[in-house]
Amino acid sequence: MAVRKMAARIITVIIIMGGLSMGFISTGHAAVCQRMAIPAYFYPGPLWDQATAGAPKVGVMIMNPNSGPGASQNPDYVAAVTRAKAAGIKVLGYVHTSYGTLSAATVKAEIDAYKAWYQVNDIFLDEVSADKALIPYYDELATYIRTTPGTLVMLNPGIVPDQGYMNVGDIVVVFEGSYNTYKMLKLPSWVFNYPASKFAHLVHATSSTTAMKNAISLAKKRNAANVFVTNDVLPNPWDTLPGYWSQELRTLPATC
Repeated sequence: MAVRKMAARIITVIIIMGGLSMGFISTGHAAVCQRMAIPAYFYPGPLWDQATAGAPKVGVMIMNPNSGPGASQNPDYVAAVTRAKAAGIKVLGYVHTSYGTLSAATVKAEIDAYKAWYQVNDIFLDEVSADKALIPYYDELATYIRTTPGTLVMLNPGIVPDQGYMNVGDIVVVFEGSYNTYKMLKLPSWVFNYPASKFAHLVHATSSTTAMKNAISLAKKRNAANVFVTNDVLPNPWDTLPGYWSQELRTLPATC
């Protein structure tokens, strides 16, 4: 999901679910209270203000000054983050991990920058591997993030990872892709053993209001409390808010 590359995860459902149980369990989801988790990959200004005004239906915003914290503190982001946090929104700092190939020291330095420059202790790790072998790498990073009390760790493999990642992240993005792919998504049965608050689905290229409402409905059935749907498209579907923004807000419950 990085702005620096925005390489599309155009992956077939077969690849997404390779090696996993394909059983889709339809259970009661009355307890799923959905909130928006927005990759706010746009500069502070009207869009940030608009998203912030969406609280409490907007629960999470991911800041991304420069595919990471940037080279120095940006006062525009300081002000935008302060307003969003005052509205009750969790603001997370974007850090990519290059699917486990980036050194832990490099990742930790960017985590430190968010905490020092923006008082953002909650971190979104992008380009996360789904491989069981790399769980120790991400566990080390999550432990480091949590040295600041009260922090939230969000992982984005963009597909369903090894189940062990559920013990690492507070929220795990198990789908990032187009609406056409999302309609066909099948999930392993173990997904329904966890609270919906543990899962996020990010759906782009959703062209109509009707499709957006269907995507949100599907996310609820699929046990995902954190959701964002947009009509924006690749190469960067997260650089604006959707054209049906007000309708998307109205689709989510007013209270939980």
